[in-house]
Amino acid sequence: MPSTSRLVERVLAAVRQGEGFAGVVRARPGWGRTTLLRTLRDECNGAAPITVLWPTDHGALRRAHGELVDRLARRLPVLLLVDDVHRAEAEAVAPLAALADRVGGLSLGMVLTAPAGAALPAGLEHFSAVELPEPEEADVLELLGRRAPAVTSGVAEELLSLCGGHPLVLREFLPLLDDEQLRGRAPLPREVGLGADSLTLFRQPWTRLPEPTKAWLLVLALSNDNLSTCVRAARRLGLGLADLAPAEHAAVVRVSPSGGITWPGPLPRIAVVQSATLTETTRTCAALAAVTSPDTEPVEHPRWLARSLAESPTVAPALDSAVTALVLAGRLLDAYELAGEAAEAATEGAERQRYRVLAAELCWLAGYGEHALRLLDQLVAPLPVGDVDMSARVLRRVIEGLRDSWPNPAEPFGGASVEACGHGQLARSMGTALLAGWETVPADSLAGVLARLDEAYQRNPPARPVIAGALATVVAGNSNPGPAERAALRTVSWWHQDDDPLHPKAWPPPLLPVFIGEEAGYARQFTELLATPHVHAARSTRAILLLKLATAQAALGHWPHAMRSAEACRELAEELRLWALHSDALSIAAWVCAARGHEDDCLDLLGRAHRQQGRAPAGQHPWMAQWVQGLLRLSMARPLEAHDALRPLHVGAVETPQHLVVRRLSTVDFVEASVGSRRPGDAEQAVDQFAEWVSGGAADWAQLDLARCRALLEPAAELWHRESLDRVARVGRLAISARVELSFGSWLRRHKRHQEARPHLRNAERYFDRLDAPAWRDRAHAELRAAGESGPTANSADGALTAQELRIARLAAAGRSNREIAESLGLSPRTVGYHLYKLFPKLDISSRTQLPIALGAITGQAGGH
Repeated sequence: MPSTSRLVERVLAAVRQGEGFAGVVRARPGWGRTTLLRTLRDECNGAAPITVLWPTDHGALRRAHGELVDRLARRLPVLLLVDDVHRAEAEAVAPLAALADRVGGLSLGMVLTAPAGAALPAGLEHFSAVELPEPEEADVLELLGRRAPAVTSGVAEELLSLCGGHPLVLREFLPLLDDEQLRGRAPLPREVGLGADSLTLFRQPWTRLPEPTKAWLLVLALSNDNLSTCVRAARRLGLGLADLAPAEHAAVVRVSPSGGITWPGPLPRIAVVQSATLTETTRTCAALAAVTSPDTEPVEHPRWLARSLAESPTVAPALDSAVTALVLAGRLLDAYELAGEAAEAATEGAERQRYRVLAAELCWLAGYGEHALRLLDQLVAPLPVGDVDMSARVLRRVIEGLRDSWPNPAEPFGGASVEACGHGQLARSMGTALLAGWETVPADSLAGVLARLDEAYQRNPPARPVIAGALATVVAGNSNPGPAERAALRTVSWWHQDDDPLHPKAWPPPLLPVFIGEEAGYARQFTELLATPHVHAARSTRAILLLKLATAQAALGHWPHAMRSAEACRELAEELRLWALHSDALSIAAWVCAARGHEDDCLDLLGRAHRQQGRAPAGQHPWMAQWVQGLLRLSMARPLEAHDALRPLHVGAVETPQHLVVRRLSTVDFVEASVGSRRPGDAEQAVDQFAEWVSGGAADWAQLDLARCRALLEPAAELWHRESLDRVARVGRLAISARVELSFGSWLRRHKRHQEARPHLRNAERYFDRLDAPAWRDRAHAELRAAGESGPTANSADGALTAQELRIARLAAAGRSNREIAESLGLSPRTVGYHLYKLFPKLDISSRTQLPIALGAITGQAGGH
């Protein structure tokens, strides 16, 4: 195996170069000692052949020794291989021991093997002890042979852990896995299945123990390592503590006075369970279930109950509770396997189908979307009407929507019956139905689906009409739902019922919290959820939450955080092959770059988002992409180009709820671009439409944007500028605050009110510097100079660094690469390089190596002041 290749090379090199080698290789049973000797034998057929002596029995050692001496006399290289030398008699190995003293300078290799801890015959103390290396990822790949290209690094590591790094177990277990498991697209078993040879190996320590002792071992192996529970279960089986003693004397298992149960490793325990008959297993599980309850053992009790094959009305509720407990503890794949076991144990067809759908949901949450779809395809039709049928349809919609972009059906659930669904499923269905059509289906079509779901909701007491009403409100384009409706929207969003973590959720669309002005609250909620064990384990859920968090952070102006969240989402989505989600993450990063004025990064991200894996444009296309392109041109002070990019968003009828949201959020950008490109007609028309919409009730950000639009157009501009300043603090979006300050300061400066303008322009420059928005900052700086600013500013020409430049300079001076700096600050490596290019002339240096001294000089000057 590859992990032994260095030892093989070392031995053969010593023989061929005349340096000699004599060693005893130690390893655990089944760890590959014999395989090592075979590898050495096979490697001796190369360009410099070596004679191999491998006596199959220790009685032949004397004959081998004679042949070895003869070949050495003729100066021919020779390799002696002796397996299980600990079983040889001292007289047989004595000649080898004598020869070992003279091995240096001879073309001789003597490789002997023995189990770890085994006593060696006298006289072998001159042989060096060599530990057989632990298996590595390369060993797994070699064992897989032609299937090796399919395996991922993460799967190889998981296989080594699962098999305890045992070569024999790996050799027997790997052929049982399919290519989807090796690629990481289907879950690996939670417990390794031992093959015939490894099962025999791990059974050896206890096969000759008394039958009551074996029964005790099965109790311990099937238990949760709680000795009190095991003792009570053993008593129900007629076993006493004295029956356990032989297993302790044989070191099969250790039981401490404090009640701790210790096995030599996971594999002997698996061997005990795998060796038991079905009768023995069911009898033992029944005993364990009888001495526990769902209250004392919420996870293990229902597992024991199910494996005891008991037919009880309490089994299904107990299993459901166990699955929920496992998920909340972050043990999603354990929950997935338990749902599969429950399906096999279920006696009713409807119950079996329910658990199979649940297993598919858990598989998806754990990050195995393609496998979850295969599980759905294997379901026996028709599914039970109600929650089971709807759960399967919702799951399929979510997986396909995040993988290939949301479909465009008038009926998102294909005519499924919703009347028999419970409240939790109806809430999930409403959110998914709307999300499935959010980008592509007209609002009235979605309203029809919502009305049908609402009817079922009303017939399902206790009715909660607020949820359906809240969803209808946002679909209709209202950005200011009431307090009860806002609470209802959060209820549909994430985990407000005990079993919610078991089911996939994708609502709300990422921009919805921004649209209703609650991005700060949702960002806190998403951050809290990401810190929970069940979300950390649920890779698909985590990827979705990261996109929503990145969007909220981008709107708040927390741009480094937004870029990190978007990058984490992109990496996870790529790993999970969720290409539409991957595109959305790139789009959000492009949105931040557009707002900063980082043109090259923005265009690169947009191009990648909409050429994803050779697919058709996916995710937030075209509305989000058009806004991003227009915002970028506006940031770069190219208003005509910005107008042309944004105009398609603001002419004609609204096509979808997503279109409406992007139109409203981008109105102030379109108005500013229209005014800057001398197209007042377009600006006035957009403001009139926006004002009419706001008059029906709108969120604080919309009231602020209307004031900003009017400040750009109307004679009473100062009044609207001041209203914008009054409102901006309530909205809490840093980038908007910066633009409001710049707009008012520029207006004051143009009206020759320079002294009044300067504080606003200073604020704008400081805010834009904090946001790392160089194009906007330079614009504020130019306005400030035009307003007569004479003192040093954030970007003055006297060589002072901006805050962002100083951060980058310090990291570069510490030896960090551009990529490392970019990852630390949430920038791209290209942007970091641009900043370094700008700051070198300010510090009068020409290379990174001069940064520490230059920064030290700045620090000294600051201290002197």
